[in-house]
Amino acid sequence: MTVSAVVPTKNRPALLAETVRALLAQTVVPAELIIVDQSATDDGRRAVTALVDAAPAAARPSLVYVWDRAINGAAAARNAGLDRARGDIVVFCDDDVVPEPVVIERLLAHYAALPELAGLAPLIINYERPGWIGRLGHRIFRLGPFRDERQPVYWNWQRYPEGVLVPVRMFTGALMSFRRAALAGVRHDARYRAASVGEDIDLCWSVVARGGRLAIATDARIVHNKAPRPARRPEEAVLTSWAFLYDKHVPKTPSTRLAFAWFVVGVFAGAVNATLHTRSSAPFRSVWAGLRGVRNDYAGSTFLAPRARTS
Repeated sequence: MTVSAVVPTKNRPALLAETVRALLAQTVVPAELIIVDQSATDDGRRAVTALVDAAPAAARPSLVYVWDRAINGAAAARNAGLDRARGDIVVFCDDDVVPEPVVIERLLAHYAALPELAGLAPLIINYERPGWIGRLGHRIFRLGPFRDERQPVYWNWQRYPEGVLVPVRMFTGALMSFRRAALAGVRHDARYRAASVGEDIDLCWSVVARGGRLAIATDARIVHNKAPRPARRPEEAVLTSWAFLYDKHVPKTPSTRLAFAWFVVGVFAGAVNATLHTRSSAPFRSVWAGLRGVRNDYAGSTFLAPRARTS
């Protein structure tokens, strides 16, 4: 099996170089390295080209470097990379991720052993673990389609025997891989833009809806060096992204509507807890902004294009 690695990037040439260096240090190097650069300049190209040129000939990937400032967000950038990918396995890797040297080798071994697998992701070993109140809220308020089974795996990764595959319905977009055949007719939703939240889940649910099986491989590990983002409360993004996923993917039944309402209650409860700790009204303002965005078809969202209105 051949591998195409797709790396979306924007204005982070130093982090990009570190990620490319880690991909070139894999025990199985991707046959194809596709960089989709949305930066103001193409300063990252020189360092990436130098790193690839310096790699041993036997482990030197074919480099495709796309620089296009008109591309808006990781979802559109991954689509641009997917359109150019020719490998049997497509690895989407963020530009602030450092995979251990055996990650691709381990993923390929699982794909070879289990042809029914549509997608695999590694463990994120530095994933932030919330306090006990946050973990309890996750267990109480995330029910039905809002259950996020990947996060407890990341929080408790050391508890899993190495080599186990943990079935999931969604990945975190830091590094996720799919059989290219499983992505036929499936793309990231281009309505996600800028530093979006939820486009990884959206893609995974599209694959799962077509019968694809996904799993987290506990013998493959990465570090996600999350680059700083503008300081903002998370409630708006959580409400907006999950409401969009619910609107797009989940059948509307009494039980799923109740699960969504209960999820919103959970976000509100989290805002109450945050307010008590911060002595600020910012969490409530963030909740209100999220609810207002959902009510107004995502108009005003920084990372979702407004829903087209039908006349």
